[in-house]
Amino acid sequence: MKVVITGITGMRNRGVEAIITPTIEQLRKRQQDIEINILTQTPDYDQIRLNPYGVNLQLEKKHLQTKTTPPSRKKRLLSKLLPGYGLPKTKLIPSSSLLRNASAVIASGGDVFSPEYPITPHLKPLKLALDVGTPVIFLAQSISPYKREEDAEEWLEVARYSKLITVREYLTYNYLTKDLGLSTDLVKLTADPAFLLTPAPQDHINNLLKGYGISGERPLVALGTSQGICNYTSSTLDYDKHLRSWQKIIEMIVNELDAEVIIIPHVQEIRAGNDDRILGSQLLRILDYNPRVHLAGCDHTASEFKGIIAQCELVISERTHAAIAGLSSGVCTVAVGYSIKSKGISAELIGEDKFKEGLLISVEDFLNPKIVCEAVNNSWKKRNQIKQIIKKRLPNIQERAFKNFDLIINNH
Repeated sequence: MKVVITGITGMRNRGVEAIITPTIEQLRKRQQDIEINILTQTPDYDQIRLNPYGVNLQLEKKHLQTKTTPPSRKKRLLSKLLPGYGLPKTKLIPSSSLLRNASAVIASGGDVFSPEYPITPHLKPLKLALDVGTPVIFLAQSISPYKREEDAEEWLEVARYSKLITVREYLTYNYLTKDLGLSTDLVKLTADPAFLLTPAPQDHINNLLKGYGISGERPLVALGTSQGICNYTSSTLDYDKHLRSWQKIIEMIVNELDAEVIIIPHVQEIRAGNDDRILGSQLLRILDYNPRVHLAGCDHTASEFKGIIAQCELVISERTHAAIAGLSSGVCTVAVGYSIKSKGISAELIGEDKFKEGLLISVEDFLNPKIVCEAVNNSWKKRNQIKQIIKKRLPNIQERAFKNFDLIINNH
């Protein structure tokens, strides 16, 4: 079996890494000789991350070029001899053999087909694959309701002809099967592969935390701050208000909860607008480099970040996969959401009834320090109760995450 994985913006986003590494591991467990090709926007950096896994990394745009198939000599001759004979239209096919020769093209990326982002670039390799008869599989997607009918139809033009669609939470499942009318034979409810990510070894994490000056004398709170979240919502949010809300949260954690803070920059893209280290560094400066506030700013792996988060008493995260790292480690996690993915993923582990207690905060409410600090304080008080709820429900979610790969192999 030979697969091509698309939807990969690059491993500088640790959420992408948190999806991809378990995906590789689980496919290999089911078929040892599987050939895995990954189309990515940053193959040079991703090679550093994925070198131990023996996958083929390819620059995405190189394999999206097309060529035409000219009519044969016989057909050209017939068109000249017979006035009514029309030449067939030329057809665009991938100039690269990768998509043509694959057993399946697997669309990953989490929520890259949601209307918060441009979906056309991520659909292109899938359309090319379908054009040459290569099966298409959507893996563990979250898709918010499309705001424009033409966007929904553009996605459906591919989805209707795909072989399998797995979705990682029930809100997307209901949207695709009820609102968009896709068959339940095609769409399957699973869970995010990141729930299967293995954290870095405990000794490694202990030394890492000591390296950041964290002694373990106080409880630790992880913050998954997002440099880019203000750009993802339907109305542009005030960046300075966002920064000040985080400042107030940190001050409350340090002064009222008597805890330490570690900021997790889960996305470290080249673009300044989506590099979480920038926001983290600004917070350190505003707080005058408080010795109880730390930025995990090294080039950490997704597994290292998960290992850090697992040592915390509470996680507050705008980044989905930092939140999943908390939930999959059994840590009380407050998600800050701008789309259905946060609500859908969190609800299945902690229950929607807990959202009113502060475990899900809209990004709009997050800009109100009074609301968000009250929510964090409530979550802190109930963290042990929430841990027990997560512990009880987590095995089912992990089983659903495994199901992704059973379905892929069985549909081959």
